[in-house]
Amino acid sequence: MFISNILHRIPWLFAVLLCMSFIIFTLSHVVPANPAAYMAGQGATQDQINAISHSLGLDKPLPVQYGIYLKGLLHLDLGTSIRTRQPVASELWSALPATLELIFFSFILYMVLGIALGVIAALNKGSLLDLIIRVVVTIATALPVFWVGLVLQMIFFANLGWLPIGSRIGVHDLPPPTVTGFYTVDSLLAGDISIFLSVVQHLILPVTATTLSLLAVGARLTRTAFIKELAQQYVVTARGKGVRRSKVIFKHVLRNTLNPLLTMSGVQLGYLLSWIVLVEVVFQWPGIGLYAYLSFQVFDYAPIMGLTLMATFFFILINLAIDLLYPLADPRVEY
Repeated sequence: MFISNILHRIPWLFAVLLCMSFIIFTLSHVVPANPAAYMAGQGATQDQINAISHSLGLDKPLPVQYGIYLKGLLHLDLGTSIRTRQPVASELWSALPATLELIFFSFILYMVLGIALGVIAALNKGSLLDLIIRVVVTIATALPVFWVGLVLQMIFFANLGWLPIGSRIGVHDLPPPTVTGFYTVDSLLAGDISIFLSVVQHLILPVTATTLSLLAVGARLTRTAFIKELAQQYVVTARGKGVRRSKVIFKHVLRNTLNPLLTMSGVQLGYLLSWIVLVEVVFQWPGIGLYAYLSFQVFDYAPIMGLTLMATFFFILINLAIDLLYPLADPRVEY
């Protein structure tokens, strides 16, 4: 059943990717912009721009251009960036580890804080502590993530001088030898503690900004799910039999709230891949978000479409993984 469920999803995965490629290709090519003019530079004549458009195939009908793009996708060719003149697939692959490292630590911190604050608020329902937690996490999420990032930079870099303003590593530091692409892991594997501490310092502000922008969803959903479970009859019965409150909460209540928490975590993790661009731009984090932002500025079609397809692919995989985890968290759920 497990394998058949995965095999059943594979055709839909390719169908979604095909639909997304068509939508993004159409939207990106109907925008009134001419990447060939950017390549030609200032002062270029119309004949020069037309020659570049012809060499890039931009003068062909859209259906023909889309067919060429699909043919390249079959060979995992995402095209060539107009801005850098490099293959998009290789550039995305080299920038991906930086983004995944930022997402990994942000998501782990978000899950820990979100669930912990939600449980504390639920166990103290109606109290002043419950109100404070709900108000704080709601305000943190309501603030734009780029604004939060700028405020953190102003406080901890400009005023206090405690943390670096951005980037992934110090200006005078050399990156560790690449093994995993995660600087935290690679620096430890190389035994370079000074580089590891530098990397951790550079992670603090972007991870904090990202976590704060997500916090309300995890905390409020955990609180709601816990309050609902705490009112169930099995909790009352267990407490009446003298079972310790901590055992009831962590062995029974927490497990029964895992499915809504899994759903929430999957959705949030998927969205992180799409709007992490704001965090990376503010902190000049050299990941796929910053790469996409630089491509947006010059309407570089290929990187924009490649990044969108990559985000779609990861979103589908995340949802598939969450669906497959449901029966493990709750045996009553069938595949």
